[in-house]
Amino acid sequence: MNPLTEVRLIAARELARLRTKMFVIGTAVMMVLVAGLLIGIKLLGGSATTVGFVEKGFGGQVAAVASAMKFDLETRDVPSEKEGERLVREGELDALVLDGPLRMVVKGEPDGQLEAALSALAQQSALNGELAAAGVDPAKVNQAVAGATVEVVSLEGADELRDLRMGLAMGLAVLLFLMLQVSGVMVAQGVVEEKSSRVVELLLSSVRPWQLMAGKVLGLGVLGFVQMGLVVAAGVGAQVATGALDLPVGDLAGTVVWSLVWFVAGYTLYALLYAAFAATVSRQEDIGGVTAPIQVVLMAGYFMCFTLVPSDPDGLLVRILSFVPVFAPLLMPVRAVFGAPWWEQALSLGVTVVVVVALVWLAGRMYSNSVLRTGGRVGLKEAIGGGSPARRS
Repeated sequence: MNPLTEVRLIAARELARLRTKMFVIGTAVMMVLVAGLLIGIKLLGGSATTVGFVEKGFGGQVAAVASAMKFDLETRDVPSEKEGERLVREGELDALVLDGPLRMVVKGEPDGQLEAALSALAQQSALNGELAAAGVDPAKVNQAVAGATVEVVSLEGADELRDLRMGLAMGLAVLLFLMLQVSGVMVAQGVVEEKSSRVVELLLSSVRPWQLMAGKVLGLGVLGFVQMGLVVAAGVGAQVATGALDLPVGDLAGTVVWSLVWFVAGYTLYALLYAAFAATVSRQEDIGGVTAPIQVVLMAGYFMCFTLVPSDPDGLLVRILSFVPVFAPLLMPVRAVFGAPWWEQALSLGVTVVVVVALVWLAGRMYSNSVLRTGGRVGLKEAIGGGSPARRS
């Protein structure tokens, strides 16, 4: 049988987890959490103030002032003052605005931003009247006033989208960390489960050790990719429906693509490490001890996403660490949200792929030298150095 066919069969065996309750419930919970977070951001961010207008065209003037003052305003035309007051009483309108003289009808306390916008409009109207009475063209004066602006020089290069980018980056870091950790632990548990139950001995009578490891990593990787894709799809769907993150479509699309690409690279790297180290023990309770160094490295990259990257995403230390393969799957996609150059992302990914290729050989050697040895823990030197694969009691 073709070696790749055997790898595919082992992978298909792992993909049976798609139908388990744990996978379905876990994925559903993460999808709900991500979508709920975006919906919550939208709700907490407040909704537009709905204002009714009887006079046609007057709503556009108020909306222009509201836009200049940077607050959301939704305008509605109403057929009459009486109908507008009814809609205000029933809560369908936050306010009814009437012109000549300028009045605002509300049910209770007025909206402060709307009141300020109307006051500015009234003052502008009074000024225009005085200018016209004095024989001065109000249009020319308004044009001159509108053209008078202050030049802002930022010493820190502030980005008006920084807060949104920060939130997106932190959410991405959490999601990638959880997916890499959960997927890696699943690989380790699967290896030890087969080893402790002696199922691995039956499997290795038909396939080679490297094929078994590759099939397990591939199958669980597809499983993780499906889970990651569904969670990302839930987030994208919530974003499209609510517009919670007011970021350019290109930024969001790039984030989605890079997060999936880095999940594949990061999962392959960490899954190989988890499989290799887990093969050196025979009991589930020993997994935590043998994989602790991997967990520490993964946690270190995760904490860097919250400490080093937000303060200086293009700093020398952050840039260097984002090229280290064990940190790159977390740091680089978060840096990408802040606008890391495309060539740095591509170069970092290339370095990670090269290390993964080397790790395939190393992890395969450790797995092959350890997976048939039961009893005590197989030492790292022995796992790498090889020796007889006979079982130990």
